[in-house]
Amino acid sequence: MDVPRAGVVSTTERIRSAGLRVTQPRRAVYEALHSLGGHRSADELMSALRKRGEKLSRASVFNVLRVLSQHGLIMLTDAGPGRALYEAADEWHHHFVCRQCGEITDVPCAVGSKPCLDANLPGPGYIVDEAQVIFRGLCPTCSQPS
Repeated sequence: MDVPRAGVVSTTERIRSAGLRVTQPRRAVYEALHSLGGHRSADELMSALRKRGEKLSRASVFNVLRVLSQHGLIMLTDAGPGRALYEAADEWHHHFVCRQCGEITDVPCAVGSKPCLDANLPGPGYIVDEAQVIFRGLCPTCSQPS
């Protein structure tokens, strides 16, 4: 149910403000991703949607994720090779990925907006609209001596 609390923007308002039509699949995927939190795969979203009684095809979920990502409502989390991960993010940021356990931690963007880094490209004509940084190392748990 899309009932906003005072000062909280509803799912419907977020989708509309991004210039999109509000559809049940868009609402369902956005709300599932937002309530799950963290960095989630399409399979995790499918499982959560099924538990909620939503009957969306895998193709529909991927299409919605693509559209929501293109319109800035969610972020495709670049954590390196492997399955694509998505998150409901209100601010542009980067990620730290633990080499040992795979934990992903959000890292604020130093500039605060895209692309945040200048590319040293070989000549004119390139348009850079995004730069994703992946920090790698050990998280606090994995860096503790055993």
